[in-house]
Amino acid sequence: MKKTIYFTSLLLITISTIKSQTIERIGLKGPINFNKTEFNLAWSEKPNDNYYIQEYLPKNETVEKFNELITVNLFVLDVSVENAIHQKVSELTKRKETDKVCNFSVINSPDGEESILDCLLSSNKNDELDIVEFIIYRYKQIELDNHKKALLVYSYSKRSYGNKITKFLQNLATERENLLNVMISTKIPETKIKE
Repeated sequence: MKKTIYFTSLLLITISTIKSQTIERIGLKGPINFNKTEFNLAWSEKPNDNYYIQEYLPKNETVEKFNELITVNLFVLDVSVENAIHQKVSELTKRKETDKVCNFSVINSPDGEESILDCLLSSNKNDELDIVEFIIYRYKQIELDNHKKALLVYSYSKRSYGNKITKFLQNLATERENLLNVMISTKIPETKIKE
């Protein structure tokens, strides 16, 4: 029987706003380095038996209002990268109906074992752009110590707020390619579930 998985989106109001104790559960205490920035574990959750989330922030940033964020989602399920990407593309295509900023692209590795999806999302307040977020997701199927298959979704987010959005979008036109290259060349961290 074909297994499907429903991914929650990091759509500007992240799950991290839910109050919970930060417990390192997947062997990634940190810090994590990305694009010459150090990210430390700031929040974690285990929404169900097969799903783990950990978020990492640079120093002096908060989960409530951040400029940069690394998120590691671990789904302990046998789901292909292709199916996961297909579901995310469907979700973002639907979002484009209500989010005029929403745009995305997909890059598949030559061996088909990994995919990268980058997207631009926004939220409005009083009919004006309130938040714009650029996210790069890297999808990879992995095998855990117990020989169970899992899907790792490693992502980098960069946000802007209010009157800084126009400059953010102008800079993103040149920064996007560099950030994609950093994600492509980043070594995916090894995970180990702590029961």
